Amino acid sequence: MVTIVPKSPRVFIFADKGVRMHSPLIRLTLLSLLPLAVQAFQPAGKFKTEEQAKKYCPTDVVVWVNQSTRLYYLKGHLWYATTKNGVFECRKEAEEEGNSPG
Repeated sequence: MVTIVPKSPRVFIFADKGVRMHSPLIRLTLLSLLPLAVQAFQPAGKFKTEEQAKKYCPTDVVVWVNQSTRLYYLKGHLWYATTKNGVFECRKEAEEEGNSPG
C-alpha cells in the first residue's frame, strides 16, 4: 500500500518509494481526469450527441429535450438540437420524465 505523506505544502513523498512529486504535477494529473469525471456523472439516458442516443435506444425515436421548458422535439422541428439547455433522449424516457411534445 502506498501512503502519501505531506512533507511541505508543495512537495509530497510516497512513503514506500521515496519518490517526490510536486503539487503542480498532481494538480495537472487531476485536471486531466476532470473531463472523464464529468462524463461519468452525466445522467443516464441523456446525451450530448444524437449518435450516442441512437446507440442507447436503437428501437426508439430520439428526441431533443429542452430541459428548461420540459418540451421535446422530433427531428425536423425548428427547435430540434438548437436550444441552449437541451439533451438528446429516447422518446419513451422523455415522456416518462414528464416532458411533453413541443
